[in-house]
Amino acid sequence: METDQFINALTIDGDSPGHPVSPADKLRLLNALVSRSNALAAELSTEIVSPTQAALFAHTIERAHQQGEVAQLRAALTAQRTLVQELPSQNLDQVRAIADDPAAFIHGTQWLLPDPATIPTGIMPFKDTTGFLQHDLRLPRFAAVNRLYAANTLLPTTDVHGNRCGPRYPKLAQQLERGIVSVGPTAAAARKLDKLSPTIARQPDAHTLAEHIEGRIADSVAAGIPTATNQLLTAIGDELDEATGPEELPTPEEIRAKTGIFINKRTKHFTYLTACMLNADAEVFLSHFAHSDNPRTLAGNREALAASATGMNPTGNPVNENGNSTLNGNGSTDGPDWFTHPENAETFPTEATGALPGIDANLATSLNSLTTGQDGLTPPQRHLQTLLNLMRAPARPPGQGATGLPTARLIIHCRLETLLGLAKGNGWSAHGLRIPIAEVRRRLATDGTIPLVLGGQSEILDVGQEMRFATDTIRRTVLARDGGCFYPGCTVPPEHLEMCHIDAYSDGGHTSVDQMTPGCTSHHHMADNGLLTLLIHNGIPHVVLPQHLDPEQLPRRNTYWPQNQATLF
Repeated sequence: METDQFINALTIDGDSPGHPVSPADKLRLLNALVSRSNALAAELSTEIVSPTQAALFAHTIERAHQQGEVAQLRAALTAQRTLVQELPSQNLDQVRAIADDPAAFIHGTQWLLPDPATIPTGIMPFKDTTGFLQHDLRLPRFAAVNRLYAANTLLPTTDVHGNRCGPRYPKLAQQLERGIVSVGPTAAAARKLDKLSPTIARQPDAHTLAEHIEGRIADSVAAGIPTATNQLLTAIGDELDEATGPEELPTPEEIRAKTGIFINKRTKHFTYLTACMLNADAEVFLSHFAHSDNPRTLAGNREALAASATGMNPTGNPVNENGNSTLNGNGSTDGPDWFTHPENAETFPTEATGALPGIDANLATSLNSLTTGQDGLTPPQRHLQTLLNLMRAPARPPGQGATGLPTARLIIHCRLETLLGLAKGNGWSAHGLRIPIAEVRRRLATDGTIPLVLGGQSEILDVGQEMRFATDTIRRTVLARDGGCFYPGCTVPPEHLEMCHIDAYSDGGHTSVDQMTPGCTSHHHMADNGLLTLLIHNGIPHVVLPQHLDPEQLPRRNTYWPQNQATLF
């Protein structure tokens, strides 16, 4: 049968009325059409001389390409539905041969092998449909996963009961079907909408809101500017996060969808990660980073920290437990290549991000700065290095403080009436992160907690004149009350602050909670030199700035840090 006759026969009812064309014969037609369309495109590319015809040719091929992308999704979904991964190897071998040279199959001289009559046993050629797409169609792993995801998201499917279901995102699917958009940007937008769905589900009238958001995203995808779509999705996500009540905790689904450390990209020398966590967990990180950034402590000593955590001596040579170098005479290690970590561990330089949503500009600049310190490391590199050293530390390190590994503390401030449910509000971390009150109560019940109550008697808060330096208890309590440095606008992290006497210790000042306030090194020296005046005003430490800075000479407080004047935890 000629190709034209074959096409005409299959586009009606076949040769016999009342007998519809079988899927196998339609596959012959599809292969014939694909073969003929490729030949036609090759002929037209050399025969067309009219620009009008060339324009139509370009539009036709582009439309065919878009339809081909949708057809790829349909084929992937069909492969998944029919369990193509369970086909025996002889069937798969024949299918590959026909796909490479379909002439005999098109002309009806070759037939497909029958499907297995029984459930296959033994080891299957592929683990799942993704494996079939990856190995039989030679797709990259991520491309195979993304194709199946797009097929199950943007095409009609069936539920577990065999009922037909519409696409998960009908507006995006409609645009894809009409050829307005391509699969890649549409599937990427759908995946990000999936991440927003737990947060959307918490909102009032979630169904209507979800339809509205999908409509906005569909319009943005149709505009063809991926950057604008990503910005819109980010803005919607931020707005949804802020729309939740102050006492409302994220749902388990939302936590599962958002939190974790994610690998974004990997190159020959670098791996790019992003992290998302609850504020209470982020406070532990910020405290840890602040300790590692303090050059006056062993925790901030890069060389000592690396040596103690990785088993390296100051020269960078591996050492054994007896302190002897494990390098042989030619400079190689006595183990395999992967046995010894390089002298300078690889770190991940981070591009400056400018203003970050929800983070104070000063804090973001200091955390993400690409300026190297005296140790030759940027803050992000230093933060990563300390985490790596913690992970490499021995299972039983020496006593506290002996290794120089920073010890992070989670300090939460909360008013007593809020904790008791007598007033609305939140807890606040030492670095100004909002902690939902329900999370504060949970941690009080489950974590190792030391309550610090101003005026209470559960802790020794005052140590008297005979001691000059504040104890850890006094330091924690003073930081809980004042938050940070006493100087207005100072943003030095709490871990870097010193304890300042309101009245100089040499002049009879007391080492007690009500007679001390935290200050950075610079402002502490200014107070000691008489450039600033520290005093107690309304029972709380204040500072009077020089007259040229504050002509009114009023007692001031640093309002940058969250402050509590009631019961603190």
